[in-house]
Amino acid sequence: MLKNYCVIGSPIAHSLSPVIHNTLYARYGLNCAYGKELVETDTLKNFIAALPERHISGFNVTMPLKQEILPYLCHISAEAQEGANTIVVRPDGLYGYSTDAQGFLTALRNIGADYTGANIVFIGAGTVTKLLACDAVENGARSIAIVNRTPQKAKKIAQQINAAHGSLTDISQHLRNCDLLINTTPLGMNGTGYDFEDLSFLKLLPSHATVCDLIYSPEQTLFLKYAGRNGLKTMNGLGMLIWQAFFSFEKWFRILPDQNDYNAVAAEIIRILRQR
Repeated sequence: MLKNYCVIGSPIAHSLSPVIHNTLYARYGLNCAYGKELVETDTLKNFIAALPERHISGFNVTMPLKQEILPYLCHISAEAQEGANTIVVRPDGLYGYSTDAQGFLTALRNIGADYTGANIVFIGAGTVTKLLACDAVENGARSIAIVNRTPQKAKKIAQQINAAHGSLTDISQHLRNCDLLINTTPLGMNGTGYDFEDLSFLKLLPSHATVCDLIYSPEQTLFLKYAGRNGLKTMNGLGMLIWQAFFSFEKWFRILPDQNDYNAVAAEIIRILRQR
């Protein structure tokens, strides 16, 4: 029998998750199909109720439902306490996990960078910043600073992990010893119409620093282009996108895709993004 999987959220039309998972199903010869479905907060209950009759064996969750899904879960893993992106449907209920932090760290290590012993600066103070910052603490970061246009949001996260915090306009004071700079905001993303007003702060980074942007469309934001022109190692969000999906796949099938799978999926996603 065909097993169904999908990603839910709103908006959802832009999601590349079906590309990733259906590519993996073909490569591993699995009789499965993966789709995307527009589900909002007020329709989530109906989606959950229909899972058995639709033979849905698992699903991914994106915004704005990562927190809203939690009351429906019978098990929530430690890293998913504030938001789940991967749900395994079992006879006794729904099991929730979060693979975002694991996906980002894997992508980071694949380019030769790491949290261990690093001085890290985050630009942005949303849910993903807290997730990655907490993971960085657990993986041996030396120090963490969080800057944001709204400093109070940065302060709220920083106080929970004993990190420094401040306004984006004060970022320069955190950069001279920075090993890893991570932008988690949508500034520079295609379709937003917003970008950094001034990127000259990147000149303050040490020559060994790595600069990351969670955005993957465009492939190179102005943030990353500027960093690259200054000789810094850069990474966009494509690696995180793919690896978090691979770890979801592992939750469902107990198979972790390898680098060959990554190369195949990345090539297909890049092809699609360049056609948009």
